[in-house]
Amino acid sequence: MVQRNHLSGRGWAPSCCAVLLCLATVGCSRDSLLKHLGYDRTSFLKRYTPQDDEALARRTVDLLFQDRYDEIENTLDPGIKNGDTHEHLVEMSHFFPSKPVSVKTVEARTVRGRDSRTTTITVEYEFARSWLLAQVAIRTKDGLKTITGFSVNPTSEPIEAINEFTLDDKGFSQYAGLFLGLWVAGLTLYAFVLCVRTKIGMKKWVWLVAILVGVGQLTVNWTTGEWSFTPFAFRIPPGTISCTAYGPWMLRIFSPLGAIAFLRLRKGLRSETQPLSVVPDAEPQNEG
Repeated sequence: MVQRNHLSGRGWAPSCCAVLLCLATVGCSRDSLLKHLGYDRTSFLKRYTPQDDEALARRTVDLLFQDRYDEIENTLDPGIKNGDTHEHLVEMSHFFPSKPVSVKTVEARTVRGRDSRTTTITVEYEFARSWLLAQVAIRTKDGLKTITGFSVNPTSEPIEAINEFTLDDKGFSQYAGLFLGLWVAGLTLYAFVLCVRTKIGMKKWVWLVAILVGVGQLTVNWTTGEWSFTPFAFRIPPGTISCTAYGPWMLRIFSPLGAIAFLRLRKGLRSETQPLSVVPDAEPQNEG
């Protein structure tokens, strides 16, 4: 009797998902992650924040706080100026209840065009019992900077609390994205271990790489629950979680086509490597 010793999916798949769920719920500390990379929030944010744009954004908000609306209008892009601009600036200044206790830049995003650069700077202002997020979009073209967007939004919590990775007060969208990501990670890990233990000759190395390749990126914003899809995207491994210094956590999930293909074709791959055996006919017995 030939005994087959192979990895059972009934035992490994649930175990993989359980371990990954524990890592997702207790291991996503932004400060610990940045410290592991050799940064704190301030130094990490400074790496990708244009200092001249940050200075202009802070100065623009300071002018708003000081009711110097004309100076702000002089820096606005003509495309966003209209007859109601002055009135809107006055309304925005009313969001400042008093002098802020602290001011810090919490986000910076840069989009580069063919002949220009647009940077969106978000600055958090802390007051005695409230917070305010001011967002300024600055376009740089031919050395000239103009403001193409300006908004002020009060919040009841600091940005750290708003974008914290937690399972509290989350909806179906976030939970669906989390469990989908855990399923992809568990399936990939299961297929990878199974491939290591399967005797398929030199093809094994090709399949090990293919199992780790993910195709098509599905992104879930953990703070808002918003989903987005990028069809032409590839990644090894097929899933990750990322964040900026203060921004929301982003779950990035890729389709594990290599892992699925291996699991479906594994039996055929094994049979191709097994040598054929010929059972000899039984020798005739002599009578008498």
